Amino acid sequence: MKTRINYRRGFTVTELLVVIAIIALLIALLIVGISKARLLAQVASCLSNQRQIALAQVTYSVDNGGAMASPRTSIPGDLYHVYNLPCGSFPISINNGNTVETSYHSWVASYGAGLVGGVEYQYGVNSTVVNAKALSGGRLYPYMGSAQLYRSPLDPTTRIRSYSLSAFVGVMTPHDNFGFGQTWAPWFCAQGVTPREMITSHTKHIKQPSQTLLSIVESDGTTGLNYNQQPWVIDPRPPVGTPAPAGAPNPAAWGTTGGWQGWIDTPAFWEPNYITYSYVDGSTESYSLQNSRLVALVEGPPGGGYGPFYAQPADNLTTGSWRRDFMHFRDRLLPGIFPPMMPRNQQ
Repeated sequence: MKTRINYRRGFTVTELLVVIAIIALLIALLIVGISKARLLAQVASCLSNQRQIALAQVTYSVDNGGAMASPRTSIPGDLYHVYNLPCGSFPISINNGNTVETSYHSWVASYGAGLVGGVEYQYGVNSTVVNAKALSGGRLYPYMGSAQLYRSPLDPTTRIRSYSLSAFVGVMTPHDNFGFGQTWAPWFCAQGVTPREMITSHTKHIKQPSQTLLSIVESDGTTGLNYNQQPWVIDPRPPVGTPAPAGAPNPAAWGTTGGWQGWIDTPAFWEPNYITYSYVDGSTESYSLQNSRLVALVEGPPGGGYGPFYAQPADNLTTGSWRRDFMHFRDRLLPGIFPPMMPRNQQ
């Protein structure tokens, strides 16, 4: 009688390698999925923070007769000035001419006790560190109540404030800075917009709150700062050569502005596909940068990058739509007051 031996067939080396490869692929997909989910959660948290900032601004204005907190973080140096322009003479008084910092309605108090060293940063002179008192001493802190709301989970730095307010909302003149305003005012006068119409100190002056940018992620790191200084600002005029849109009041003078300053400040590029910001009405939005080369050109590497005041090249078939990103944010500065550069459906 013959004994029957049953042999159990095992896996071959090739089969084992295939199984291992499949498991590795599944693990990689899982890791990517978890990483993506984590990023989206951070983006959602960042948007929520900015919604709280916007709601704090709204509540503050209700408690103060419609007046908004200033986007500046310290009092401007030029408290009173006059625009003498072809479209009229416009005197501007900031903080009623009062030089006392504590009397100024800064949303964040980056002065005095709010700074280590007590002196605001000046280009090429000094740099200092903002401390927690800069947040708690600001006019919006009682309406927010938590220092964590000032910091984005996307921010890779150690700074305590990741957000800046738009320099065009809550001011008597853009940035409450006579230098910027005086440079820009002639072009706006040519387009039928007077400096008086740029006053946005009260909510009633905001024509389209649901489309007017209020806060945005910002990093002043390209200037050597270890904190965000003052509001977020870009040159609101069109770059030289920009075609006039249909219905422009003075198309002949539309794209003739010399000395265009472009990106005075850029948004923070921590996540170029998720640049977050809020609007005056409390709504929020996330924007994906269209020209990825902009990040390296502004921040580097290679090199140190152009940094602030980057006047990027003109659009052409070789370099692509360089100005599409700029126009996206520019047309959200003061819609209904500033003439738009580009129809929304072309951005």
